[in-house]
Amino acid sequence: MSFPLRISSPKEEGVLHVSKWNKCQVLLGIEEMEFLLHDLEPLFFFIASEPVEREKGQFDKKAFLGVYTSYIDALRNGCIPEEKELRRTFSSIMSATPDVLYALSLDKGRYLVKPIKPVIQLQAHHFFYSSLDGKFHPMVLSTESVTWGIQFSYPQMYQDPKTARMINVVDSKECPNTFLFTQLLKWLRKNTVPTPFLVEGKKKNVPMRIGKSCFAWIDRHPQLRMRRIEVDLRGMSVR
Repeated sequence: MSFPLRISSPKEEGVLHVSKWNKCQVLLGIEEMEFLLHDLEPLFFFIASEPVEREKGQFDKKAFLGVYTSYIDALRNGCIPEEKELRRTFSSIMSATPDVLYALSLDKGRYLVKPIKPVIQLQAHHFFYSSLDGKFHPMVLSTESVTWGIQFSYPQMYQDPKTARMINVVDSKECPNTFLFTQLLKWLRKNTVPTPFLVEGKKKNVPMRIGKSCFAWIDRHPQLRMRRIEVDLRGMSVR
């Protein structure tokens, strides 16, 4: 796929600063992720975690789904996914348009993808359950963590890179990804549920969400089994 970003620099574009992130963490089945991305189209994905060659900076929905499929296949087969194979794709930028990003030229034909308006940030999501406080803590990566899909993040405030003016994202007509993130949240509320965990026989509802198609295999999630954490499927429709 061609690289649609124009070449520019912070000197010309300024530096984007964002704050007050809205975050949602979700584990979806393969078909659910496919339906989600289809319903959100048009979409553009970009590698944001490292320098890339110009022709490799962008990837499409099909490429994302390929990596996500291998991730879910590992979990439902009782295996821990190989994190190194997932990191580049899961640590990416999702945008409704490439117009809010540019490419910063480095050496040896490499580029960094930079936003000038808020974009949706994707990250591999892991949580940690602490027996000390009896709580689930999202976005904790350790040897005791449990992999749990993707975290989608979008800021509520940003500072205009050129004027330094603080702007409420919701009030700005210059942020095309606000509508995209709103549609993402609506889709998740309709098609997923807060995860009902069972720990030592006690039910604990957490904001982290799960797609309903995961119910059929979630008991084979290897890290849940190792930590004796269950998903409470009582009253759930298991497909």
